Amino acid sequence: MYISQLAIVSLASRGVSAVGSRYLAPLQDINFPSSESATNPLQWLGANGPWYAGPNIFDISPEVPQNCHVDRAAYVSRHGSRYPDQGAYNGWVSMYERFQAGNFTADGSLSFLPRWQPILTNPPLQIAMENPTGVKEAYDLGYTLRTRYPDLYHDGDDFMVWANNYTRVLQTASMFVRGFLGFTASQNGSVISVTSRGFPAGVGDSLAPSDMCPNFHDLEGGDYKSTWDSIWIPAVQERLQTLIKGNLTLTASDVNQIPYLCGFESHITGRLSPWCDVFTDEELKQYEYSNDLRYYYGVGPGTDLPKKMMTPFLNALVGLLQGGTTTGIKADGSTFELPKLLVSFLNDGQLTELVSASGVFDEQSPLSATEKDDDRLWVGSRYVSMRGTIAFERLNCIVGQESQPGNSTSKYPSSRYKRMTSGPRSSLHSSQNATNATYIRIRLNDAVYPIPSCEDGPGLSCKLSDYAKYVAEKYASEGDWVTNCNVTIADETPTIVKGASFFTDFSKPWVKQIAV
Repeated sequence: MYISQLAIVSLASRGVSAVGSRYLAPLQDINFPSSESATNPLQWLGANGPWYAGPNIFDISPEVPQNCHVDRAAYVSRHGSRYPDQGAYNGWVSMYERFQAGNFTADGSLSFLPRWQPILTNPPLQIAMENPTGVKEAYDLGYTLRTRYPDLYHDGDDFMVWANNYTRVLQTASMFVRGFLGFTASQNGSVISVTSRGFPAGVGDSLAPSDMCPNFHDLEGGDYKSTWDSIWIPAVQERLQTLIKGNLTLTASDVNQIPYLCGFESHITGRLSPWCDVFTDEELKQYEYSNDLRYYYGVGPGTDLPKKMMTPFLNALVGLLQGGTTTGIKADGSTFELPKLLVSFLNDGQLTELVSASGVFDEQSPLSATEKDDDRLWVGSRYVSMRGTIAFERLNCIVGQESQPGNSTSKYPSSRYKRMTSGPRSSLHSSQNATNATYIRIRLNDAVYPIPSCEDGPGLSCKLSDYAKYVAEKYASEGDWVTNCNVTIADETPTIVKGASFFTDFSKPWVKQIAV
């Protein structure tokens, strides 16, 4: 419908025009220091490095496009930086014991090796928990979103976030609420814990739906990753072995552990680890590509079933962003208003499945097992880092009928990649043909990523109704979720999975509201 000149002036007074950033929150809230051997070692660690703001590879301003404002948003984030799981820590201990048993000396970047020991000081307490850098990442995200979207929350209102019922995920959610609400967190904030196992009625209706999908199997990159590792690791192994004199022989597994240790020791201690002095930038990028293969062919676009796991969730989320139910039911039967800012926390696999379903990687060609493509779009470090995030912003825009940007005909990566966009060319002063329209744009670690088949909106955004159609058609094309998973049917098992009913219904036994 047409909107009045008064409405246009009102929107202008609320600051819908894109201006230079005046935020106090830093774009990057974790330092990424250089090491002795690499310019930016923490940037190339895939899922094992701390959060960092993704590069603006499309040259799309993260500022709200001209003549638009964000009236709803949904953020889905991985947990923050953490201590290692028990299996990984056992591997560290095994390395330490081998090193201690050896009679060797080491030079250069490995000179610290005879003195190295695992850095956990209280393993029973620390294993698998969020570490201090993870606490900072979560708290900082709360502050950043509170100040980025001041119109999406009013002081004194109740505020809740959702989290997969997994300890470090719940810890991240709790710290986010504290950063978002500050001193009122204990009074107004809560976390909605969503359990992903043990409830037949909850099949396909959690933040980790693969947990109740019997056919699901994460291949962790399979032959693609093992083939690539057999190409890049031996040269690094040979180079490092020349730095060791004595009876210690580095294994391929040792070499593959070095970037992992670089990342984990750094975000556990808050100081750059000596392991970060070992690899060059190019060697780290080879490791990063191995990590990309692990996710692409483990739970990402290079899979059949895993990439379908979060499509029901996405379909339900888009329905809420379209203006679906805004009132929810608590366990006691009382009602609540759904926050305009929906924030959820989960694990790396589910985040990758959701990013894969979103459509932003639809034009990514299959990754090669034998040759690293430095121009690929699929780079896990840019979205599945610790506290990695995908965001969906609903843009309410004033657009002119004769000035809306058309669909792009160029293709990634040759001409779409690294392209500048300036948003809609309509003017606030020309109201005769101005209409109000709703769009959606997607951000990975804050960088804007267009959807290749739907980028005709302001700032290469997609009309929300068109995106909803895209997601619904993808969901339909993937087949029945319950059948695909070979779910054992019980009386409570849904015939059609609900995806994300937990956003608005706390009466279900796998959904619990807990205090911050």
